[in-house]
Amino acid sequence: MIRTPSIRLAAAALATTSLFALANPAAAQESQPGATTSNATVANADQTGQEADDALGGDIIVTATRRAERLQDVPIAVNAISGDQLQQSGFQSVQDIQYQIPGVQFGTSPNDAGFRLRGVGTAGGFSSSSEQNVGTVVDNVVVPFGNPVQSLGDLDRIEVLKGPQGTQFGKNASSGVVNITTRKPDLNAFGGSVSAAYGELNDYNVNGSVNVPIGGKAAVAVYAFGRGYDGFVYNTVRKEDWGKVDAYGGRAKLLWEPSDDFSAYLIGDWSRSKQFGPGQLWTLNRAPALTDPLTAARFAAVAALGVTPSFNNDVSVEDGAGYTDERNYGGSLELNLKAGDYNITSITAYRRLDLRPFIYSIDALPFPIFTAQETGADRDFLSQEVRLTSPSGGTFEYVAGLYVSRLRSGIAGQNASAQLRPAVPFDPVQLSITNGLSSTRTTTDSAAAFIDGSVRLSPTFRLLVGGRYSYDWVDAESFSAIDPAFPPNVGPNGFTVPYAARARATGSVNKGDWSGRVGLEAKPSDDVLFYGTVARGYLGPTVAFSGLSGTRTNVDPQTVIDITVGAKTQLFDRHLTLNGNIFFDTYRNLQTSVFNGLEFLTQNAGGFEAAGFEVEATYRFSRRFSINASYTYSDTYFTDYVTACPASVTVLGAAAIAGRCSAPGSTTATPLFQARGEPLAGAPKHSVTAGANFDQPITDSISLDASATYYYRSKVFYDVGNSFSQQPGYDLVGLNVGVGAPDGRWRVGAFARNLFDTRFVSSVIGLPFANAGGAVNWETRDGRRTVGVQLSGRF
Repeated sequence: MIRTPSIRLAAAALATTSLFALANPAAAQESQPGATTSNATVANADQTGQEADDALGGDIIVTATRRAERLQDVPIAVNAISGDQLQQSGFQSVQDIQYQIPGVQFGTSPNDAGFRLRGVGTAGGFSSSSEQNVGTVVDNVVVPFGNPVQSLGDLDRIEVLKGPQGTQFGKNASSGVVNITTRKPDLNAFGGSVSAAYGELNDYNVNGSVNVPIGGKAAVAVYAFGRGYDGFVYNTVRKEDWGKVDAYGGRAKLLWEPSDDFSAYLIGDWSRSKQFGPGQLWTLNRAPALTDPLTAARFAAVAALGVTPSFNNDVSVEDGAGYTDERNYGGSLELNLKAGDYNITSITAYRRLDLRPFIYSIDALPFPIFTAQETGADRDFLSQEVRLTSPSGGTFEYVAGLYVSRLRSGIAGQNASAQLRPAVPFDPVQLSITNGLSSTRTTTDSAAAFIDGSVRLSPTFRLLVGGRYSYDWVDAESFSAIDPAFPPNVGPNGFTVPYAARARATGSVNKGDWSGRVGLEAKPSDDVLFYGTVARGYLGPTVAFSGLSGTRTNVDPQTVIDITVGAKTQLFDRHLTLNGNIFFDTYRNLQTSVFNGLEFLTQNAGGFEAAGFEVEATYRFSRRFSINASYTYSDTYFTDYVTACPASVTVLGAAAIAGRCSAPGSTTATPLFQARGEPLAGAPKHSVTAGANFDQPITDSISLDASATYYYRSKVFYDVGNSFSQQPGYDLVGLNVGVGAPDGRWRVGAFARNLFDTRFVSSVIGLPFANAGGAVNWETRDGRRTVGVQLSGRF
């Protein structure tokens, strides 16, 4: 049931009052190794003088500008949260920062993939060569695919930088960056930690770490984890629970500091994630028009299974099996050398994503209308960055460097085969809609030079300036071969209409462009900062091939101009932190995805704008009790985007189609819709986070902590102009309470995620291979309540 925001706000307020709760993202602490956030706060209470004032003010050191700085001193719209805060709150993954940091969303479906900041993010479809609009950086390494951080227990902090950040973080940061820092090994002390959580649906999360110093000059740290949960979507045809996930892996680190002038930091990680059921966890949302015997027969079978299509339908009627299995691994070597007052940094990194063979069916009906098999899809990435960092405190502070990388997709060929049986259940004849085994390979080489910094004009004012020039070389190819499992004519799996393998098709593009920023910072006092910037973001070109037809699309570079004006303040002896900003973004050639009824294709969407503001406030009554609230308003709309006529128009008939879908290029067979003025798919106009945080010693050896979170996101449409694709606004409440040692050596707690079991989905998209008007829900585990317990300790 979707409750109104006012009712849920009242519930959240009641929970906050009774439990004195919320882990505050704007006030993440630099915790002692192994300590939970709440207990680290208690430890900070023992400080005196300025250190105590800073603890009360909620200071956190971030590296948003590639230089360690106090969060309140960074002239960027940036939020930060500690890994301890996320883990203690009962969350399991990096994506869960969306429930604690304002203006952040995370999508798991192709037309809403990856992180969104201020409503803008990646909608890159299934293109293997496309990059994220919101970049991900882990321990100074740009990560173009996959998730190298599958568990929170090894995290130091997560920073979210909003607006173009390409000057220092690369061209794939045109809409922002999620900057993740894991814990470094400790050279001085042996220690470790263990944590375990268990909840509904056999939701489990266990992890542990150990840190071993070596001779005072080096240390090794090893971390391992396992997490997962049972299926949460019942498939009534196969009598199976779909969506079960099991993930496990680890990370090993070696830090060597032989002198004050040199250090080497080596990191390696490996993880595996398996899901039972297809990656597309679809349930029927809406039936299409039953205007022909074939559609009527198919949906009569659905009704006979006792399933009624609706937004709240959580039962699948897919008849085909599904599973996925992927391995994600890589390593990096960071070298730091002091040359006088300057620092030279070299970062060499390699990553690989190995997607094992998998099968799926995406017709959402109890017939084998569409089936697909993939032999796997491998990607790898090699990068090298060299940076020179000037000393802090000078008139001109800067970070300058060079960057090169190679991204390969479909290393051994991304072989996919798909079959369509258009007349099932009346006729089993099948078409190979991929023309056999379809294979696509893409290689993207990139090189860049950058400099970013500030010029101190006076004790109060600084000029902010930076630029980056990037050049890309993209080469791609696509072809197909006869599929021995589904050959033309009669084969082992039935009769397939004869087809011919597609000849090798190629595409390439070479292009360079710039990104950068210029702005002004005013700091009249230690606790007040004003800033304004104009930035240009750039996302490079690519070549995309249809996995079904092999049709090539040359995707042009995407650019954005961002104007941000903001303020960061701390008032009343740093009891109150009040930050805010106003932004206006203009995008050109937005790289997005279009679902053509068969598949998602990456294309350019013409013009797009986003405008709004963000405000966040935290009030700390004491070092043990604080409350906070934040609000993001983001009005997103296309200024020029021609796409397929929306299903909600098509079902109304010829007159409606002629009235709304007559954009230039339209034909009777292919009417086109001009989406000017429509919001970006998946972009909420309003988002809210709120809550409080409480921590109180009970005795000298036991401390009580409690928290509650509130999150609200307004309605969105996942298909531009299509009213059938609506996700209503929803809000979530999370609770957490625990007792433990004041120094964090042990803790026992209980948590609840999505306390009121609020129903929401990752996406609502059109039902493929059917008449217009049908829709499916893309289910998500977050749309289910989880109540559980936690145990943690450190030594």
